[in-house]
Amino acid sequence: MDNHGHTLFASLGRMWRTPVATTLTVTVIAIALALPASFYVMLKNLHQLGVVLEDSNQISLFLKPTLSDEAGMALADRLKDHPGVESVALITKEGALREFRTYSGFGEALDVLGVNPLPVVIQVRPQASLAESHEAQGLVKELQALPEAEYVQLDLQWLDRLQALLGLARHGITMISVLLSLAVLLVVSNTIRLELENRREEIVVAKLVGATHGYISRPFLYCGFWYGFIGSVAAWLFVTFMTLLVYPSVQHLSELYARELDLKFLGFIDTLGLILFASLLGVLGAWLVLMAQLYRMNPE
Repeated sequence: MDNHGHTLFASLGRMWRTPVATTLTVTVIAIALALPASFYVMLKNLHQLGVVLEDSNQISLFLKPTLSDEAGMALADRLKDHPGVESVALITKEGALREFRTYSGFGEALDVLGVNPLPVVIQVRPQASLAESHEAQGLVKELQALPEAEYVQLDLQWLDRLQALLGLARHGITMISVLLSLAVLLVVSNTIRLELENRREEIVVAKLVGATHGYISRPFLYCGFWYGFIGSVAAWLFVTFMTLLVYPSVQHLSELYARELDLKFLGFIDTLGLILFASLLGVLGAWLVLMAQLYRMNPE
């Protein structure tokens, strides 16, 4: 064990004596690991946003333009007693006009018309049991069948599209992760191959005095471990820094939706998995090149 510990830190010291080459290799590994890790953190935050917005789903019922505010109030009172409805909010014609002036920027166009063309709108919040948009479709069909209804919009439909896109993104990130893992493997293998060539004479002499392949391989395997370990720590720092950069945007989004959104970072288990995976990749990359090159370095 003492020999293993000595070799472990001796390999780190050898890397330290070539700072430029080591920094370049570690940086490439860190970037390759940080890309899929960043996408993973982004997906975690988008999923959280989707979960939060599922609680704010509502159905917008646009009444026929000929109906008055009083008719809309009467319909809203009836809808309050519906078993699938949690709450109802009425937007009168005048209220809709004020919102349109405020948010659309086309208030002057309405002044030219001389009349208010906007209908009464009833915002219906379904019961919690109808949180999923496909479960709320039954209520949507009921509202569409009302004689007063002109158009019914389920405001959560866009979230289904978001979830579908997130599913597609997960598959894409998986493929990117596989490709970048291969890139890390190749980077470590090439670095160890160059180190083997630089130490060819030392390896040949060691074989002459009876050193086994396991003994000769040990420092190179530890070197691969250090590349993976340090690269993963650097990748974690990159991802954390980039996540902190978007914190103001998340806070602004939280204020817009009046919901508490906690910025998600790489958790402890995620970080541990990243470090272990990268370290194993480093060892595997070193082992592959050792199996291919070490047996060819025989004394003449």
